[in-house]
Amino acid sequence: MANGEHLPATLDEVSLPQVLPPILLPAFTRADLLKQVLDGLAQQSLRPPMIIAVVDGPRNEREQALVEETVQLLKDFSAIIPVELVRRSHNLGCDKNIVTAFNETFQTHDSLVYLEDDIVPNPCFYDRMCRLLAAYKNQKQVFSISAYSSIAGNAKDQIKADFFTSHRVFSWGYATWADRWHDIAMNTDKLYSNPFGAFYKIPPTIETQATIINQFWLEKQHTTDWVITMTLEALHQNRIHIIPKVSFVYNIGFGHPESKTYRGKEEAWVNAGYDPEACPNTLPPSLELLDCLQAPLTGSQLIQRLGRQKGLWLSPSAVLYLLQHYPGWSSWVSCLQLFTTRLPLLLKRWRSGQPI
Repeated sequence: MANGEHLPATLDEVSLPQVLPPILLPAFTRADLLKQVLDGLAQQSLRPPMIIAVVDGPRNEREQALVEETVQLLKDFSAIIPVELVRRSHNLGCDKNIVTAFNETFQTHDSLVYLEDDIVPNPCFYDRMCRLLAAYKNQKQVFSISAYSSIAGNAKDQIKADFFTSHRVFSWGYATWADRWHDIAMNTDKLYSNPFGAFYKIPPTIETQATIINQFWLEKQHTTDWVITMTLEALHQNRIHIIPKVSFVYNIGFGHPESKTYRGKEEAWVNAGYDPEACPNTLPPSLELLDCLQAPLTGSQLIQRLGRQKGLWLSPSAVLYLLQHYPGWSSWVSCLQLFTTRLPLLLKRWRSGQPI
């Protein structure tokens, strides 16, 4: 057991922290969604002592009006829960604004609970997150906790408690500690980094396969996602995350015209695990991942998963790495088939001067 300490069996036996953490809430131009999030916070069984609302700067006059609407909503809500309003003087962009906000908050707080402006918490959200922070404060292997559930493969049937350990990070209702955050040294300069070197070098499991594909697109489009970067940094240090079997937050951001991502219709998986009355309590008996979650994928399994991603291709360096690290006829055939099938995509990018 980490640190030789006894792990609690339930959250109900865990005392709340003496100093309750703030809610860190980034916001921008979606006051209509933010209002629903604030309504959810007002209905918490344990009311947060403070919200640190970080509002990014507008990029044009149209956004200026939307930002002012967001700011006024937060000012009005401070009569219910105190709001410390942080306004950016210029637009940082989503990822830089959030990472900067984490670093700023951890200058004066030992932990925080993070909630995005399109994630509506159920009434037990803040109480459960605070107790989870207290329960795992001294278990340094635990990097973060989440209120959102997404379970890979058929692992759900093997999860006996209300929470389980995972190598995936979910920011839709999230909390962590300053020391863990500082351990991976997250900053805005690190957003383009991958400690494994390339997407195809990330250790593949049924949990990390989605991260591998997401990282592929980040590398090829030369863009950022702070959650993916944080996921990889924590995975590189073999940190784990405490995830619920059932979600106790609800995502309302799909299809919104001001959304950065997920602009299309909400897919069935998004809120499939949500329970508005959930108050999860039982905790995993150990910090070990289930065997099915930590077992490495074979070369064939990994390449088949990559092949199901429309538009994904393999560069010559990726092919060489996969052939070297996944020996065997089946893996080699799968790898070469994927390479030749997607070769036109690679050549098109090469001719246009885009990274391959």
